[in-house]
Amino acid sequence: MLKPVKMVKIRIIGLNSYKSTIIDDMHDLNVIQIENTDQEVAKIFNAPISNSTYKILADNLSRFRGFLSILPEKPVKERKYFNSRDELLNCVSKITIAPELSKLKDDEDRFDSVIKECRTILKPLDIIASFKEDLSILNNEYVESFIIQSNAENDNLKTDYSVLTELGNGYSIVTINRKNEPEFLSLLSSKTYGIMKVPELTGSVSENIKIQKKTITDTEAALNGIESSLNALSDKYYEAIAQIAEQLEIYVKEEEILSNLASSENAFAMEGWIPAFEYERVSDILNKDSNNTVIIRTVETKEDPPTKLSNPKHFRIFEFFIRFYSLPEEYEFDPTLIFALVFPVFFGLMVGDAGYGLVILLVSLFIIHRIDHPPAKSHIPRKISGFVLMIMGKNSLKTLAKALIPASIIAIIFGIIFNEFFGFTIYPVPFQISPAPIPVTHIGLLLVISGYIGLSFVTFGFILGIINNLYINHRKAAVAKIGWILMAWAFAILGLNLIHKVSLSPTEFSSLIGYVMLIIGFIMVIVFEGTLSLMEIPSIISHVLSYTRIVGILLASVVLALVINTVFRATLSDPFYFIILGVIILVVGQLFNLVIAVFEPGIQGARLLYVEFFSKFYFGNGKPFSPFGSSRHFTIKKFDKK
Repeated sequence: MLKPVKMVKIRIIGLNSYKSTIIDDMHDLNVIQIENTDQEVAKIFNAPISNSTYKILADNLSRFRGFLSILPEKPVKERKYFNSRDELLNCVSKITIAPELSKLKDDEDRFDSVIKECRTILKPLDIIASFKEDLSILNNEYVESFIIQSNAENDNLKTDYSVLTELGNGYSIVTINRKNEPEFLSLLSSKTYGIMKVPELTGSVSENIKIQKKTITDTEAALNGIESSLNALSDKYYEAIAQIAEQLEIYVKEEEILSNLASSENAFAMEGWIPAFEYERVSDILNKDSNNTVIIRTVETKEDPPTKLSNPKHFRIFEFFIRFYSLPEEYEFDPTLIFALVFPVFFGLMVGDAGYGLVILLVSLFIIHRIDHPPAKSHIPRKISGFVLMIMGKNSLKTLAKALIPASIIAIIFGIIFNEFFGFTIYPVPFQISPAPIPVTHIGLLLVISGYIGLSFVTFGFILGIINNLYINHRKAAVAKIGWILMAWAFAILGLNLIHKVSLSPTEFSSLIGYVMLIIGFIMVIVFEGTLSLMEIPSIISHVLSYTRIVGILLASVVLALVINTVFRATLSDPFYFIILGVIILVVGQLFNLVIAVFEPGIQGARLLYVEFFSKFYFGNGKPFSPFGSSRHFTIKKFDKK
C-alpha cells in the first residue's frame, strides 16, 4: 500500500503445440506485461513464423463488426469462453446472414435516399403551394424558375428577360429565359439572395405534393418492413455475433503477440513482468495447461520494472493525481495514500466556508450522477459542457468530482468551526468558539499553525527520502538529508525566537540549540552533498514558509466574502433599485468567490504536495504496468468460476 507492488521478470519456454493455450491463459490472467525476449535467447529461437490464422481471424472480425453496426442492439448474456480458435471459427461458419443483411442494408440506404429526395422536392413545393398553374410553365425548354425571398432589392431582378411573381408569403418566383441564365446568375451574385430552384415537374403543385407525400409514406412503410426484418435477425443472431466478435478481437490480439515471439521449429520463448505474488499462481496454471512441459523461471535483470500501484479501493481515485505528476519507481514510497489523506484537509482548510463546501459537494455529486446516468437531452448549454470536456475527459472529470467529495466535507467542517456560511455567520456570536470571523481575528495563530504544518511535512518528506536512499544503498544522500532536517529545524527555532522576541544570543538555551543544529546540519550537507548543495538553503526556508499560503488563500476567500456581504447589507436600507443592485452584487460576487474556492485551494493544495513535499523524497519516472489482456463483456474468462 505504501509501496508499489513488487515485480519480477519471468522467462517462459514451451512447446509450439501449447503456444496458443499459453497465450490464452496469459490474456485471461491479465497479469503479465510481455516484453521483447533477451537477444541472446532470441538468437536460439530464430525460425521464421508463419501465421495464416491471423488473416482469417482479422477478416472475420471486420465482417462481424460490420454485422453489429447494422443490426439493432439487443441484450447479450455472458457465455462460456471458446475453448479454441477452431471452435470459434466453427461458430463463425454458422452465421450465414451476410447476403441477407447486405441486401437489407442496400435497400435501407436506397429507401433513405428516396425519402431524402422527396423531402428536398417538397420544400419548394410547400413554399409555392398557392401557385395554381401547371408546373411545366415554370420549367421547360424555354424558361426556368427560381424561388427567392421577397425583399426591397427584388426590383433589381425585374429585367426584360425575367418575370417576378409575388406569392404573398414572403417569397417570389422569378422566371427567366434559359438563354439569359449567365446574366441572371451574375446579377444574383452582386447581391445576397436566398434562392431555391423550382422542381422540374408537370401537373399542379397540389398533385405533386400528394405524389411526394405518398411516396414518402410508402417508402417509410418499406423501411418499417426492413426494420422488422433487421429486428428479427437481431433477435436470432445479435447475441451470438456479439460474443463471437469479442472473442475474435481477443484472438486477433493474441495472434499479434504470437507473431512476435522468439520461436524455433518446435519451441518458443517469451519474457515479461508480473507481480511477484502472482508468480506461483501463473506457474501452476501454465504448467497445468501445458501438461508440465513449460519452463518458467525468474530472470535477473538490471532493468527498471514497470510500476503497479496497490491502494485500498476508496483511495484509488487519488492515483489519478500521482499518475498526473509521475509514477513512483518500484523501490519508492507510493505517495497516493498520503495525498488522499492530506489533500482534502488542505483543500477544506483553504475553503473554510460551510456554504461553499456544501455547493462543491452537491456539484460533485451531480457530476458523478450525470456521467453515470446521462440524460436523453441535456439542459446545460453546449458551449459550457463542451468547454469543460475540452479541458478534461468524462473519466477525469468524474475522478476529480470524487476527490472533491471528502475535500468539500472537510470544508463544511472547517466552515462550522470558523462560523462561515457564504461569509455570513452560522450561529450567534455569543455561542461562537471565538469572535467572528475566526480566520481574521486569529491570523497570527493560524500562520504559526501553518508554519508548523510546513515544518512537519518538510521533515516527513526528508525522512521518507532517507528511507528511500537507504533502500537503494545511497548512504551519503541519506545522511545529507539528516543534515537538511537539522537545518530546517534550526531555522524554525531561530525564526520563532525572533517572532516571540526571544534573544538570539547563544546564551539563550533555545537559540544555542538552534545554532548547534544549524552548524551540524551545515557540515553534514557540505560533506555528503558538496558545497553546491548549499544553494538549496533558501529553498528549504521557502518550502516551510510556503505552507502559510494555506492561511493566505483562506483569508482571501473570507475577506472577499465579507466585502461582498457588507456591500449587500449596506443596500438594504436604500431605495428598492439599490436593493436590486445589492442582490446582483451578492449573487455575482458569491459565484466569483465560489469559483476561486474551487480552483485556488485545488491548485495550491496539490502544489504544496507536489513541490514542497514530494521533492524531498520522490524520484518518480516510473513506467506504468500494462499487462496483456482486455475486458470481456459477453464471454466469461477462462478462470472465472461462473
